[in-house]
Amino acid sequence: MKSENIAISLDLINRHYQEPNRNRYESRYFWEELYSLVAASGFSSIEMPYEPVWQFGGRSGVPFNRYCINTKYGDVATYRTLLKERGIDRVSGITFDSNLFMRNANLDFYFGATGHFAREALGYAAEIGASYFAISPSPFYGRMAQYHPDLQNVMEDFTARTVKLLSELAEIAAGSGVELVLRNEYWSLFGPQKIVSLLEALDGKAKMDVDSANLFIAGVSAEAFIKNNIRQIGCVHLTDTNFTDGNNIWKTANPEFPEGRATQVFRDPGTGSVNLESITTLLRDELDYRGPITCSARQTRDPFRALTRTRALLNQLEK
Repeated sequence: MKSENIAISLDLINRHYQEPNRNRYESRYFWEELYSLVAASGFSSIEMPYEPVWQFGGRSGVPFNRYCINTKYGDVATYRTLLKERGIDRVSGITFDSNLFMRNANLDFYFGATGHFAREALGYAAEIGASYFAISPSPFYGRMAQYHPDLQNVMEDFTARTVKLLSELAEIAAGSGVELVLRNEYWSLFGPQKIVSLLEALDGKAKMDVDSANLFIAGVSAEAFIKNNIRQIGCVHLTDTNFTDGNNIWKTANPEFPEGRATQVFRDPGTGSVNLESITTLLRDELDYRGPITCSARQTRDPFRALTRTRALLNQLEK
């Protein structure tokens, strides 16, 4: 497991809580300079979030969906050429968050919108050459409970519809050479303790995306979890945190930003409490894991420092 084969996620850029400001964030020149800086930091592979919200801002330079790519570059092939010119050889994976579509109590709307945009994103993932498509299998638990106070009464139906949708997406993914992986988020209806059962219901059609910080927050040993489920792991995210959830924050409507607390849930890799050295040693030396690995610095306050911090961490881990 060589550090140069590890991707960096572009989720380190988010205008809601950091630099850059909106004018720069939505400008094509900002992203094209960023690709060069990513490459200069030793990363030749990137992961990209797919955000349908930018579907409605075609002039935006944010490269997080096909519509914006086509508007700014004409087509995905031209965009891939631009990435290579900036030192980015490949897009390793695409992430997709279904929470955006939990907007009311109408589950038909949730599953319809999630299915529509996930299929669109899967097509984009295949065209851009991604090896995996990492989808959140549910909205936030708290967001779901906000619209469905009788959550336990609808959970069986929600689970059945989730399995049906994910099965359909997995078949589409397999047909286009992309692997569907389920993100193990601590705020999910299918958190670390339940995601294995969800995968069993999918009968081998999908694998899981193991996220080290999410396991830490949920109070689950990442090493033990990875050992027990290595055959079902399709992607590993090296993420970090100092956050522990002693107040059921995971059940709130917006758990990534805890209510009433100036708390940063995620930290730049190497600056939190997750033992990333132990995890990478396990993957490399004991389990001989050869699948995708991605570093994520989501919620970073300084994306450019996060790049160099992450590279410094990888250099240390490789020693």
